[in-house]
Amino acid sequence: MSAALHNLSRYPDTVLPRPAAGEVVALLGASAEVRSAALRGFVGIAPDDGAVPTAELGLLCARPRFFPWLSLTENLAFALPKATPFEREGLIANVLVRVGLAVQATQRPDALSPEELLRLAIARLLLVRPRLLLIDEPFAAFDAEARERLAAFLPELCTQGRPAVVIATGSVEEAVRLADRILVLPQLPGPVAFSLDNLLSRPRDERSVGFVALRRELRRALERKAGMSCRRWRRRPEAATRHPTASQGSRSWTSPRCALCRPRSRTSIVRRRTRR
Repeated sequence: MSAALHNLSRYPDTVLPRPAAGEVVALLGASAEVRSAALRGFVGIAPDDGAVPTAELGLLCARPRFFPWLSLTENLAFALPKATPFEREGLIANVLVRVGLAVQATQRPDALSPEELLRLAIARLLLVRPRLLLIDEPFAAFDAEARERLAAFLPELCTQGRPAVVIATGSVEEAVRLADRILVLPQLPGPVAFSLDNLLSRPRDERSVGFVALRRELRRALERKAGMSCRRWRRRPEAATRHPTASQGSRSWTSPRCALCRPRSRTSIVRRRTRR
């Protein structure tokens, strides 16, 4: 297995070291596509691949794969090839209770809701205990309540068996809560924009002074990097061709995707000065 994140064809200069055993690294910033490419580029996993976990590699993504003709219990049995039938039965029953799927043990995966499928994927990873665990924004499509319920399993996933963990996330709070090291990825090709070591003890309270300070520092880093990306984009020769407004003077913003480049109205400027 590669010791670094390579194979990023769109971002050839972005090379990220592999985390050590027991270390959790969060990939923050850029777009969801870039974060996913960086994460999956680690081991050459295709963007739409749900990768069945092994002792070496586990992937938690939005669309996990199972054997559709087997029950939940039978699917989980494949995670324990070396266990005796007695051990396998006990371990599977225990993990299904922990993730809230004990009642559905005899059902097939197609009978489950999207949230229940992710619970099943988490149960499988708890049984496999891979040495390298990749978490690719699996809860992004859910509402806030469902995300909170599913995210409650992540601390246990990241600590059980002390795997090396890489998490792709768009949430600053999730990165500070889970990661030992946080890397802000660039929007454009280049090295890692910002790296932050998280020395807060676990469990981490979002209301603590240290948590708030780290969150503020990361948000500032994201804002600075967004501004730098837009300035770099503005210097590109094709910028005026793609966005005609880029050549209409300093009052026009370069990239319509970035709020940092947009001109503020005179009213908003006056209000800001008044608050000061």
